[in-house]
Amino acid sequence: MNKKNILAFISCFMILFILSACSFYNNINTNETTEKTENTIEEIETTDVLNEMTSENDVGGASISTRKYRVNYYDVPYQFVLIVGEDAFWEWDETRDNEDPDETNVMVMKNFIQHFNITREDFDKANLEWTKTIFYEMGGKPVMNPKDFANQETDESYNADIIYTFDDEVINNYYLSGYYPYIFESDYEKAVESGEYETRTTDWVDIEQMEAEIIAKYGEAEIVTESVETTTAEIAD
Repeated sequence: MNKKNILAFISCFMILFILSACSFYNNINTNETTEKTENTIEEIETTDVLNEMTSENDVGGASISTRKYRVNYYDVPYQFVLIVGEDAFWEWDETRDNEDPDETNVMVMKNFIQHFNITREDFDKANLEWTKTIFYEMGGKPVMNPKDFANQETDESYNADIIYTFDDEVINNYYLSGYYPYIFESDYEKAVESGEYETRTTDWVDIEQMEAEIIAKYGEAEIVTESVETTTAEIAD
């Protein structure tokens, strides 16, 4: 190989090396730019969420995004299922699989009561058992119409006076999700302790008073039905 060929070979090699190096450098820059862009977008989205959560409302707290209605609007707790028995309940529940309460704007509990013709007496007694479960088993503080933090909804007792109007407008207005200044109870408690926030919730449920009122009205507080007796016996076995 003569000198000209050697020089040409070396020149080609150097050119290829430089081009490869430039390509590698551009890829690094592109990846870094893409990563920075993605991080920036994520930061903007996070900031938007935080800004929304800290936006001022009537109590100076956050506008928490929740479902259209509160938790009780969508649920039939087990204490109420026992009134009719599990088999009958699940058979009914399967018929409404495609029903979305947010679309129909009809409370599931209202449908349940009307379908099985649940008496106010049985409902009140089951509601007492549900309220006891909230306090003794779930460690919550029973309440009606929560106002302070989003997960307070899991401590809500049913408002029979509202539900037994069977008026969808009345029920929906009552169970419509509002604005919570906090998501979690721990944040709420810290704010109350520091004096930054004063609780808005006033409808706390006194279990003893609730039970006394039911006994005075119906003579007893326990539900006595065939399905409950059977279930209790099964549990005991």
